[in-house]
Amino acid sequence: MSPRALTRRDVLFGVSAASLLGCSHPEDVVVKTGADKKLSEEQIDSDAVPLLPGGAIGVVYVDARALFASQFGDKLLGVVQRRTPLPASAGFDPKRDLDKLWLGFYSMSGADSAGVAVGSFDREKIEAAADGQQQTPLGVPVTKSRYAGRTLFTAGEAGFSVLTAKTALIGNDTGMRRALDRIDEGRVRRQIPAYMEKLLSTPGVPLVAGADFTSNPLPDAARQELAFLNGIKTLALVGNFEAPGLNLAGTLTYSDPEAATRGAQNLVMLRSTLERYAPFLALLGIAQPVRKLEAQPKESEVSFVLGVDGAAVAVLLEKAQDLLIRK
Repeated sequence: MSPRALTRRDVLFGVSAASLLGCSHPEDVVVKTGADKKLSEEQIDSDAVPLLPGGAIGVVYVDARALFASQFGDKLLGVVQRRTPLPASAGFDPKRDLDKLWLGFYSMSGADSAGVAVGSFDREKIEAAADGQQQTPLGVPVTKSRYAGRTLFTAGEAGFSVLTAKTALIGNDTGMRRALDRIDEGRVRRQIPAYMEKLLSTPGVPLVAGADFTSNPLPDAARQELAFLNGIKTLALVGNFEAPGLNLAGTLTYSDPEAATRGAQNLVMLRSTLERYAPFLALLGIAQPVRKLEAQPKESEVSFVLGVDGAAVAVLLEKAQDLLIRK
């Protein structure tokens, strides 16, 4: 997918997806449920999406191989390795072993999250390394517990549970326990909104994200820092990691046409704001990250495209990694 194709085709797609946002309801389709028995490994590996608990206010999908192969992939890998809840002896390399990732968010004010990682997981080696004695890159040991017939590992606020050689759960303790309950009771279902199902069905897109803020409004602090979030109801976007580095196209929906017009104006103003900080960013070796930012309101919706400089993202991630190392 070229940046031009992303700009023209996917914005149109984002507009059509937004038409679903206003009337979307969670899907509740039973997928290979075991009713009174646990799911088999084959059933678990067959589809990652049903493993996510229902009621997500936001869902992100990313092709991990495409992400780590991007201009800023190696820098991002360094940050991920610093935050992983696994000791180095586990031998898990995200760039080598991780294929795809789905992550659901269940609260804007808290930290409830649950995700499904698909790739290659050496359960015996990972569980042997997470023995509670070895330090993780987070600087804390891994706590091992049992829940719903599975081994659960947590380090700080992050955790994981290896389900099969191909599938693992990630997230915080609450989110993972919700997912494990579903698996243990054989009642997994595709319970993501219809618009997200539509986004995930887009072929060849390595990045998809959607969020519904109607049931769980954004915190005041977020709206104050980013004015375009005022009055926002939903977000749907697709993206890729081609030149200039990160390309996004999607749709925002607002409470009314006036809010949409203001939202589009405030979104475009972000570029001007960043340009004012360009001299300061240059002193840090960071180029102006935003290469393109356009937003077009139509009734209560705003279609947008965003192109971000991959080299600038890499520098920002490198700075973030330096901060993590100092901690």
